[in-house]
Amino acid sequence: MKKSLLIIGLSFLLFSCSPTLKVKELNPKTGKLPTETVLNQNEILVQKNINLNEYSQFLFVKKSGLNMEKYEKYILGTLQNIGGFEKYYTQNELEQLVIKSNLTDKVTSISDNIGLMNLSKNVGKFLICESNVEYKGGYDFSFEYKVIDPTNAEVLLHIKHHAFNWGGLDRPLFNPVFNKYIDWMNENKKINN
Repeated sequence: MKKSLLIIGLSFLLFSCSPTLKVKELNPKTGKLPTETVLNQNEILVQKNINLNEYSQFLFVKKSGLNMEKYEKYILGTLQNIGGFEKYYTQNELEQLVIKSNLTDKVTSISDNIGLMNLSKNVGKFLICESNVEYKGGYDFSFEYKVIDPTNAEVLLHIKHHAFNWGGLDRPLFNPVFNKYIDWMNENKKINN
């Protein structure tokens, strides 16, 4: 009996602490990701309107935060699933674009605001996505997500959401933030249409 309880307890701990991090399809009826969590207004730090159609050329999914490697594929895949941009570039892919476009003299770095502003002057408007996942201890995590306009380094959308990881991080932590991002994208696609 004790052995069975120990196995059940260990199984619960292993499964409740592990993020599933599987890219999910959007619900065809709602256009959203599955979650029971809704962000509160205090978690939406910045929300500005733009004509998103002008920036649809590509989204640069910038490396940010420590220990983000395990989340990068999931975040990139989810953003691609959400859509709204013609292309999605990671840091390595964007560096390759700069090299292939012979822009290395004009764009010396894509890691800082000045370099990204120079890139936008040469290739046209695009947006930057920065995200960070922070383990707060116990079952507590936070997910910070920003969308930035490189032409002026202005933060257009900034969300910082906290959640407990009882059975994976997707539904309580990531999906509410991505659903707010979907709402923001939909609102800003309608501007000037």
